[in-house]
This record gives sequence, C-alpha cells and structure tokens, in this order.
Amino acid sequence: MSDLVLDARVIQIIELTRKKTHCSLEYLSEELGVSTRTIRNDIKQLNSDLNGIASLENEKGKGYRLFVKDEPLFENLVEKINSDKHLFDSPQSRIAFIIDQLVNTDKVSTLDELAFEMNIGRTTLVNELKKAAVALETYHLSIRGKQNKGMYLSGKELDLRFFILDNVYDYLYRDYPLDEDIKDAIIKVANQNDLESTTFNRLMKFVVVMLDRFLKNHPLTETNKKLEKLLDTKDYHLALEIVKTIEEHLPITIPQSEILFITLPIAGRRTPTNNRSLADITVTDDVKHLLSLIFEQVGLEQDIILENKDFFEDLQYHLTFMLTRLMFGVKINNPLLSDVKGKYPVAYKMAEIAGEVIEREYGLKVSEDELGYIAFYFGVFIAQNEVNVKRLQRVAVICGTGRGTAKLVSIQLQRVLNQNTQIDLFSESEITKEFLADYNLVFSTVKLAFEPDAPLILINEIFDESSVSRQIERVTYLQKFKLKDTGNYHSIIKLLINEDKFFILDSNRSYQENVEEMVDGLTKKGYLDEGFRERLEERAKKGSMVFDQYIALPHTINHQSTKIELALGVFPEKVKTVGKEIKLVFLLGIPEETDYDASLLVKIYDEIIRIAANSKIIGQLADASSYEELSKYLEQAIRS
Repeated sequence: MSDLVLDARVIQIIELTRKKTHCSLEYLSEELGVSTRTIRNDIKQLNSDLNGIASLENEKGKGYRLFVKDEPLFENLVEKINSDKHLFDSPQSRIAFIIDQLVNTDKVSTLDELAFEMNIGRTTLVNELKKAAVALETYHLSIRGKQNKGMYLSGKELDLRFFILDNVYDYLYRDYPLDEDIKDAIIKVANQNDLESTTFNRLMKFVVVMLDRFLKNHPLTETNKKLEKLLDTKDYHLALEIVKTIEEHLPITIPQSEILFITLPIAGRRTPTNNRSLADITVTDDVKHLLSLIFEQVGLEQDIILENKDFFEDLQYHLTFMLTRLMFGVKINNPLLSDVKGKYPVAYKMAEIAGEVIEREYGLKVSEDELGYIAFYFGVFIAQNEVNVKRLQRVAVICGTGRGTAKLVSIQLQRVLNQNTQIDLFSESEITKEFLADYNLVFSTVKLAFEPDAPLILINEIFDESSVSRQIERVTYLQKFKLKDTGNYHSIIKLLINEDKFFILDSNRSYQENVEEMVDGLTKKGYLDEGFRERLEERAKKGSMVFDQYIALPHTINHQSTKIELALGVFPEKVKTVGKEIKLVFLLGIPEETDYDASLLVKIYDEIIRIAANSKIIGQLADASSYEELSKYLEQAIRS
C-alpha cells in the first residue's frame, strides 16, 4: 500500500467521486478538462490500481459511483493523498510554495532560484506561475517584476490574507505552532458565546493568519472603511475578548485593524442552528424588505409567506449573515453544490433569482456556493409544500377477480403508499358512490358504473409500481388544484393552458408589445383583471422577467381569480429583450388569495426548467402552429 503511486488525474477522480454520489463521464471530463475517452482509460487504471480496495462502477442512467471494498486500506490511501498534496509533485502545493516565497522572504526571487528551490524544471514553473496569476487576479493580486531579475507579489494585505485563507491555508499553516494555552483560551470564549464548530474552525484560521502576518511585520496598515462598520457590533466585542486572551499569553498589543480582521469570520458565519444564538441576532428592515423583493420576483405572494412563517424567518437570518460575508469579501465553500444543482433544480433556480435581486439591490455578486446555501432553504420550503402520497390516509381497492387477486393488488400498493395508509378491499358489487365518499383515493381493476368523488385510478392486477406512483401524484394534483382531466396528460402546463391561452406571437414586434397583447387578450376573456397590465409593468421595472435561455416568465398578482392563470406565447423567430433572446413567453397570473399552497407554482417552475434544458423541445414549441401541436410537445417535454 505504501508503494502505491497514483496518477494525478486518478487522484482527482477519487476526490470528485467521494464528494458526489454519481458522476457522469461528461461531468468528470468537464471538471478535469480532458476527453471522455481519457476519463474511461483513467477509470480502468483506477480500478486496476485499487483492486480489492475500491472501484468505480457505472450505474446505468446515473453515472459512476465509488464503492469502497476495504475501508481501512481506503482511508489510508485518502490520508496518503492528503499528505502528498503538501509535496512539490502537487500543483496546489507548488502555488502555495510560490506564494510563500513571494510574501514571506525578504529577498527577491528569480525564476531560476524558485525552480531550483522546488526541484522542478523552468518550463514547469512558468506554467505554474501562469496558473497562480489567474488565481491571484480574482483577489486583485498580481506577480510583478522580471523573471530573471526578481519577482514580487503586488496587492493589498487584506486581499492577500483572503487568498491564503481560501486557497493555500492548509499548505502554509497546517503545522503552525499556535500555543495550546492560546487555543484553549479561544475555545473557552467560543463556547461561552455558542460559536458552532464550523465558525470556530474558520475563526482559528483567521487568528493564525493574523498572528503570522502581524508577527512577521506585515500588519493591516490600510484601514478598510467597510470594516469599521463592525466596530460597534457584538461580533467585534467578541473578537476583542479573544484578542485579550491572546495578549495575556504573548508580549504584543494587537491593533484595531487586526481585531476587525478576526471579527469577519464571526460576523460572516453560517446561520447558527441553536435558537439561543439567534435570539441575539437583529434582522434589519432592509433585510426584510430584500426578502419581500425576492419572494415577489420568485412569485410567492403574501398568503404563502404567512403560511410558511418559519421558512421566512430562517431565510431572513441566513440573508443577514450572507450579506455580511458578501460585503466584507468572506468566501465560504459549499461541498454539496453539485448535488444541490443536480437534485434540486427548482430550488436552485429560485436561489438564482434571489441572487439577481441581491445584486440589483446591493451591487453584490452572489457566488454559486452562496446560491447553493440559499437553495437549501428553498428546497425545504418546496418539500414542505409538496403533494405527498404519504399523506393519503385511506384508500379503497375494488377488484372484480376474487380476493386472492385483490390481496396481490393490496401488497403491491403497500410498496407504493405509506405504511400507515389504510387499504380496504372490496368487490364491485359491494360499493356505492356514497360508500366511497370517505376515501382519499380509489383503485379499481374494473370500470365502475359511477364516477366516485375521490380520484379514481384504473389499474391491472399486476402493475408497474413506478407508473402507478406517478398516476397517484397526478390525480392528487388534479384534485387539489381543481384541474380538469382532459385525457392522460402529465404536463401541468398543458392542464393549465387551453386554446384561449395559446398565442402565436409576432416576431416583427417587440417583446413588450407582444406581452401587452397577451395580457389584453386574456383580460378581455375574463382570465386577468383590468389592473394586471399596469402591475406587470411595475414588476418588470424591479427586475428581469427572463427566466432562462430563450424563456421569459412575466408574472404578477391577478385579482380576477383564486387560481393560477397560465398562458403561453411562442415566437416563430426569436426576439430580444434586455439583451437576451426569447422564443417562449410563459405569462403567469398569481392569485393574491388562494385555498392551496405553493406546490403548483413549484410544479410549473419544474416543468419550465425541464423545457429550458431541452433545446429541441424549445424549438418545437416555438414552431407550434396550433394548440394541438403545442399540447403534444408539452407532453413530450414532461415525459422525456
């Protein structure tokens, strides 16, 4: 095991597949910048090298999954990989060494001197410097000077510290000799103030970097005006406590600028999970207003917010801490980002809309990592509002071929439904419409002589469980949202749109003119109220209505109806609005008061996202010349 030497790309594949349950060839290819053929060869090499320890297996339709066969040996391998990152055969450690040489030595280093120190070739070092330059540029840092006469790092001390913390901390400070008494004293202060482990660990990194740079005569000399906003906060006073404990153990006086620096991880921490810590957090009116704008842009109206008060409050706290991080440049990593984007596309789309609102209101760009954390909250909100088959309490099963067959049907349904759902068996001669009135759902293997009030699903004695599960969800939605069943359609958009709500738009006129024509037509037919157009214009001033590539989603409150009104307009030839090309316009009227939750809106978002991801479907919908054609393509989109 100790003699096992893995190729650098194989190591990267191991690291990627440890973070993500399934990884497609395309994903690995994109992440590593090589062809899928190369990835296939790397996987073969990995499986050969790790024979008996671990393997990558391709699960059909999902991607490659890492299976660990010998846990102790695999953990040793991971430990070795992490250790090897600190050697010069790792690109990350080379960049760390270069940065260390440029900022922590008094002499000016030439290219040849650096190459000699690192025991690598001149060409290799030039390539590493190019990589370092790209990484440094995002922190407003740059490598200056001439390669043969000497190089140095140019930029502000605060930016340099952020770069170190975000990129090379583990290489430079893994073995930093921080006094155990200082560490214990900081732990005591942290525990007294309920700092959670993630915040504490990040705080310790800030303390180590601050002490190292300060003691090496690289203090924060320029006072950042933004940082001074933290001076009167509880977070600053907590940092002051920590500084006092450090000064008791070291013969130094730490200036205000350095205290402000170690205030940052406290002020910009992740939202605490315990209520005691949250009790001390003040949510400003600005944050509440921001969240209202986000919900308005997403399409969540006041009654839905009131029904989900806990979600609203939790997101307020999250935004409070997130805005602090964005304002002061504190970056956080989201290890679950890929999974969030893949498994919760609607939640992530809502987070992207929130990010656009934040950028517009505060001029702060929200990173993908931060969007992923916002998506967690929307994901919880969506889960709480989903129509769930597990909520079914009583279902009736009607069978025309004997009790044995009925029992077989019942056993299959138990695997589909929640274990607490009561399943009652009947023959067709036993039941009446009134008798079935108390059931949430009715299954039958025979055609009934009457139509029950509860949703009815016709099934065979032996059925496809996944298909029946989808049917349960479908009929539950139909009943919940009072949608008319016009055939075996699974597209919610298709069920919401009728011939009145389909528009072939004029590509020779502007996007705005076409939307106005859609609104006027729907208003005349009684779907939208007279003030809808004016409210839509006001909403458009607050933010872009472009939902995704080629798709616009103009929406606002509709006083005409207590149900969602949806229309679809198609441009035979794409038009431009706010610099973006549009082919499809989904016009949405959202009721101010309704007797159902946000799950229908979520379903609409989900279906539009599916359409947006399929350029062929977008083209087919845009070319639809009739309502019947449109219906066919919408159904194809949901089934694909």
